Amino acid sequence: MSTSEEPGRTALVTDCASELGRVTARLLKQAGAQLILSGRQAGAGRAAVDELGPGARFIAADLADLESVDHLARQVPVDILVNNADVVDVDALAGLYFLVAAVAPCMTRHGGGAIVNVASAATGAVAALTRTWAAEFGSAGIRVNTVVTRIPAEPNPLGRAGKPAEIAEAIAFLASSRASFITGATLVVDGGASIM
Repeated sequence: MSTSEEPGRTALVTDCASELGRVTARLLKQAGAQLILSGRQAGAGRAAVDELGPGARFIAADLADLESVDHLARQVPVDILVNNADVVDVDALAGLYFLVAAVAPCMTRHGGGAIVNVASAATGAVAALTRTWAAEFGSAGIRVNTVVTRIPAEPNPLGRAGKPAEIAEAIAFLASSRASFITGATLVVDGGASIM
C-alpha cells in the first residue's frame, strides 16, 4: 500500500490489542489514513496509539456490549471499517451487525467506503452477512469483504504458520482503492489449509 493511498480518510480498526490489529492499523496509517483504534483493554489501546504516533486515537469498546458499540459508532464518521475483533459468540456477532449498521449511513453520506470483516474459525455467519451487506450497500459505494485466516495456521501446503503482517496486507488491500471492484468476497488467507 503506497503512502498516499488513503489521504484524508479515517479508518476504524477494532481489537487493536491483537498483533494483527496493530499491524493492520500501521499499514493503513502508512497509507495516509487517520486512525481510530478500539478494543476492551484500555492499556493495550493506549500502547498501540503510542506506538503508531500522531494521527491515531483509542476508544474503548466491547462488541458484545451494544451500548458500547453505539458509543463507538457515534464518535466520528469513518471511511474504512476493519472488524478485526473475532466473532466467538452470538453477542459478538450482534455487535458486529450493529456496528456496521451504525457506520454504513455515515459512509453513504460521505460517498462510500470499505468494510473488511476478519474471521477465523466459524465463518459462515460472517460470510453471509458480508454478502448481504455487499448487496445492500453497493449502490451507495460501500464495499464489504471478508478475510478468513487462521493464526497459528493449521497444516498447509506452505508448511508454515502465517505471519500477522501477511494477513494485514490482505486486509489493507481490500480496504484500499486497489480493490475498488471487489465486494461480497471472502478471501481465505491460510496458506492453503482450507484445501487440505
